[in-house]
Amino acid sequence: MATLSREALRRFQERGLSFHTQFVNDWSKNLRPDYDSGYGWSRYSFDVSATLDSEKSLGWKGGTGFARLKQHLHEFGWSTDQAAQLYSNIDAASRTTLYELWYEQKWLAGNIRVKGGKIDANTEFATVENAGDFLNSSMGFSPTILTFPTYPEPKPGALVSLAAMHGYGISLGVFQAAAGTMTLAEPRRHWSLGESELAGHFSAGYWRLDGAMPCFDGRMSPVNQGFYSVVEQGLWRSKTTDRHQAFSAFFQFGRSNGDVSPFTQHIGGGAIWQAPFAARPQDGLGAAATWVKFSPMAGYDYSGEWITEGYYKVILNAHLAVLPDAQFLHHPGGLRAHPDVVVFTPRVVISF
Repeated sequence: MATLSREALRRFQERGLSFHTQFVNDWSKNLRPDYDSGYGWSRYSFDVSATLDSEKSLGWKGGTGFARLKQHLHEFGWSTDQAAQLYSNIDAASRTTLYELWYEQKWLAGNIRVKGGKIDANTEFATVENAGDFLNSSMGFSPTILTFPTYPEPKPGALVSLAAMHGYGISLGVFQAAAGTMTLAEPRRHWSLGESELAGHFSAGYWRLDGAMPCFDGRMSPVNQGFYSVVEQGLWRSKTTDRHQAFSAFFQFGRSNGDVSPFTQHIGGGAIWQAPFAARPQDGLGAAATWVKFSPMAGYDYSGEWITEGYYKVILNAHLAVLPDAQFLHHPGGLRAHPDVVVFTPRVVISF
């Protein structure tokens, strides 16, 4: 049966159709004894995706189709931390949904891209490429982007991405959002430094949300907007060809309207050490911090929330990874009723 399955998959791949599955489970434990549930709490996310190479299947060069189904189960057990910045980026209400369904066409060796459908906007905008293994949601994109059409429910949209000489480029997108229509513009630049060709990236984005949203003072705001930026830079890489050791860092900034958004400013940053031990070239070690400033109109007791995070990712084999993660939450939720806590979350990732 396994041989038949592998043969069937090989035939699908020859025709331009490939499949991928991934299961992610987070189990969290509050390490403050007087707020400990005793058992912790857990949730999972399960994805099945299919990618279509249009050239192999239909003879259309430069095209890619993509469909992704997701099932998510909300936490079972209970939590008492009440953090404003989610310490698990798979936290969401339980659902089974068609998560993404889009088609993309490329021209001029990929320098021009057009994409449309149901798209996770964070795969195209405000992306922090080196921060993918962190669990806190603010490491993936600035929480100041109000009603950003990303996890847990992407929205229909379309975008155009242009790449020019010397690493410059720009992406323009329009998406349906929870409260109207969101327009995004993100100029960017990529570069390489030194003999080791250390990769770097800078993007500065603007977003505008057209749609009535309630202000904290009771008014309705017809337009909301904000800015964000991302900087990433490789700092060191082993010159030995058979070693994968490397060190990189990232920085984030975001700003939005405090009349509507609970977050008026965001600053985050971190560092990643790939293969901290030479004998384990696929493992990774990361440390980061994220801070949000609360709107003075939103009724918080504190001016902001600060979270620090550290993880060690262990690659056990081609299909299984374990990522123990710890986060310290300072002024969680911005309220005096919520004491500072440490949350420990081992993540298990199974993929095929």
